[in-house]
Formats: sequence, structure tokens, C-alpha cells
Amino acid sequence: MAGGALHVLSAAAIFLLLLVPHGRLATATPSSPLLHYKCAVYAAGDRPSYNYCVRTLRSDRASATADAGGLAVIAARMARATAKATADKIARLQGAETVPARRDGLAVCAAEYAAAVRRLGRASKDDAHGVAPERQEALRLLGQVLGAPERCQVAFEAVAGSQGPPPMSSADWDLDDIVGLAIAIL
Repeated sequence: MAGGALHVLSAAAIFLLLLVPHGRLATATPSSPLLHYKCAVYAAGDRPSYNYCVRTLRSDRASATADAGGLAVIAARMARATAKATADKIARLQGAETVPARRDGLAVCAAEYAAAVRRLGRASKDDAHGVAPERQEALRLLGQVLGAPERCQVAFEAVAGSQGPPPMSSADWDLDDIVGLAIAIL
């Protein structure tokens, strides 16, 4: 009897192992042909860039049914969330900083990222209408945000000098990637 119960448990475990990957695929966010087309244009033949684009946009369920403007809004909102997370990190660093030069350098970065968050918020609203003037304004705002990580790092180093490493981590540099994606989709 114990051997029969063990056999049933083993069969159930194998069944679950076979079912789980398929269940995950069934709940994955579907991709629209437009998403794949826009990602192919963005990547220009570079497979890692294509995969990045698809993975990034598919992380928002609305991408499955979004038009081109909607995909750009999704990317702009993701960029805003990235900029906001970096701004929050900089604020935490400012609060804990005791070296005046570093605190001043962080203040420059805080201003850069506060502007980025505002611009990205406006860009995602401007593009939502889909008409040419709003699209141009969204492109202008996205263009102003592009390069924010580097501007922060350069300004920090100019103000803080050799008072320690700049606040930017590799994750903070992702902002340019997602902003570039939003620009390419527009």
C-alpha cells in the first residue's frame, strides 16, 4: 500500500512539473504584430536589442492591444518610473550624506532627475493624443531626458570632485535605454 501511494505521488509530481511551464506560457502577455514590427525597427537587426524591446514592452499587459502611440506611452511611463526610482535613491543619499561637496553634487543630480520625471510625465500625456503637435512635443521632451544619467554623473564629479564615487549605478543608466525605445517607437 505504501508503494502504491508513493507511485501516485510520483506521478502527480511529474504531472505538475509538466503542467507548470505550460501554465506559465498560457498566462504570458501576448504580443501584437505591431509590437514586433516596432521592436524590429528599433533593433535594426540587433537581436539583443530586439529581445530587450519585446521583453520591456510585454511587461505591460496593455502592450498586447496598444497602437504605436500606446506603445510609446507605455515606454515613456516605464522611463518615468525608472527616473522616479533614481530620483528617490538620490534623495535617500542626500539625506544621509555628511560631506558638503557630495551633498551639493547630489543636489545637482536631484534637480536633473526631478526635471526628467516631469518631462517624462508630460511626454506620456502629450503622446497619448496621437496628433502631430503633441507627438512633436513628446519627442522634444524625451530628447531632453536622454542623457540624464551622464549629465548627473558629470555634474556630480564637477561639484564633488574626488569626494567619492558618483551616485549612478548600472541600473540608473537604464533610463537612456528606455527613453531611446520610446523615441524609436514614436
